[in-house]
Amino acid sequence: MFRSLLQKYVLPREVDFLGALNQHAQAIKRITHDLQSCFIEGDEICCQAVTEDEHQAKNIKESNMNELLNSFITPIDRESIFRIISQLDWLAVSIRHFIIEAKAYEIRELHNGYNTIFSQICLSSEHLAKGFEKLIEKDHLAVALEAQNVRDSYDYLVDIYVEKMALLSKSNNLQEMFIHRELLLQLKEIGKRFQICANSLEDILVKMS
Repeated sequence: MFRSLLQKYVLPREVDFLGALNQHAQAIKRITHDLQSCFIEGDEICCQAVTEDEHQAKNIKESNMNELLNSFITPIDRESIFRIISQLDWLAVSIRHFIIEAKAYEIRELHNGYNTIFSQICLSSEHLAKGFEKLIEKDHLAVALEAQNVRDSYDYLVDIYVEKMALLSKSNNLQEMFIHRELLLQLKEIGKRFQICANSLEDILVKMS
């Protein structure tokens, strides 16, 4: 009885930040898969789901930030947790920027190589989410492998990006060239954000080891 009262009113509450970060990463994974279904398959339901996914990811981010500000005990330094929360949020922001641009240019579906780019983005999201799952399980080798998988996926995405930009440079349609250049740049930025998150995931791993 005394111990429970002590824990409730005196001892600082320990928050499961690893679980919270995993929840955030899983939300990002859902966004990317719905994004792919929206623009590659033309699935209108998934297009609407992206907005809902983004709202959920934002709520998770705000909740995690609030917990961080009010916590006395954290599994690693607070700066590292703040950094990864912010970077996961930047992923959602980058995806939102892509959607804003696509809508402005009245783009509803994308083909001609875009499927490969979206597939790499989804693959990155899966590896990142899996990395956070393995972090909870304290499977350090698996976490490092998933982080490297994200980086490898980004390298491949950049290769595809360069190929498509080279093809665009030969187009006589300036409007088409401008639109697809902007969309490709934004997709490349999303891939880069995944790589940054993977590096921060590995940073957390090192600090927990």
